[in-house]
Amino acid sequence: MRPVFKALAGVLASMTLAGGAQANIEFVFDYSRDGNGVMTNEMKALLEQAAGTIEASISDQLSAIAPQGDFAPSIFFTPPDTGTSSPAVNTIGANQIYVYVGGRSALGAPHLALSGAVRNATRPASVPANDPAFLAYRDELRSRGQPGAIASTPTDYSPWGGSLAFDSEASFYVDDDISTLESFEGQYDFYTVALRGLLGILGYGVGGAGTPVASYHANVDSENLTFVGANALAEYGEGVPVYYYYDAENDQEIVDERFLDDSVVSTVNGVAQTALMTQTLNTGERRALTALDYAILRDIGWQAAPVPEPAEYAMFLAGLGVLAAVARRRRA
Repeated sequence: MRPVFKALAGVLASMTLAGGAQANIEFVFDYSRDGNGVMTNEMKALLEQAAGTIEASISDQLSAIAPQGDFAPSIFFTPPDTGTSSPAVNTIGANQIYVYVGGRSALGAPHLALSGAVRNATRPASVPANDPAFLAYRDELRSRGQPGAIASTPTDYSPWGGSLAFDSEASFYVDDDISTLESFEGQYDFYTVALRGLLGILGYGVGGAGTPVASYHANVDSENLTFVGANALAEYGEGVPVYYYYDAENDQEIVDERFLDDSVVSTVNGVAQTALMTQTLNTGERRALTALDYAILRDIGWQAAPVPEPAEYAMFLAGLGVLAAVARRRRA
């Protein structure tokens, strides 16, 4: 075993997550569609650290995506540099979540995460659409070994990956040491934005047009504008408000069920913090995943357990993120 892999294995083996589960998912980043040259090496390093933090808390196991005999995946994505549509890779390893990363202007927010859940299967014309082997292949492709993801009322989520675009016009604070916190007034904290973007890939706070992913939306009380998943209720004590804003000037109500209301506060290691996935992220602030964010991930279907963050564990997590970044298979 190469030294860095051995070091990473030792760190992960020493971590005790809820129920004794160990981290399994792996974000694989593809920068081939960063045609506008937005992602600097420093931004890539911070994205890798954010990925390491999330990977350490998710213990789901996803089956691989690949052609099989006469059948093959058919996956499309929105390139982060153009916003159009393009064929994606058709082979993704077990437990891997494949993310195209880049940037473009006029996103309307610091980032735009588009999670890839819809994937079809192709077959030869000689194979009927109701062929049992084809249907089994298609269902496995869509579920990735998570049956709840394709239930009539989904209780799980199993993306192949997706695309993550960062706004090329936004001013980002690119911290070279996330174990310390300096003032960065007027700038968005890139590490926080990266965390939010990756949670979007997992189906929590997905950007773009359309409704939330099904297993998230199933827990939204649209009448009372609250998220009412069992884990979130247990953590928050009541329905969690989703984003609502009344525009008095135009006499218009603005609702976005994909994000939490800006008033929602939870805790990180027992310390109060605005939930990571509120609709608005302000400049000059850094956030971590709160207990409520982890609870909502569980309600979406992820096996998620909090990893100690900030304060005395910040240095540990920074090191974990670096190790995960070096060990992770990357696509250039």
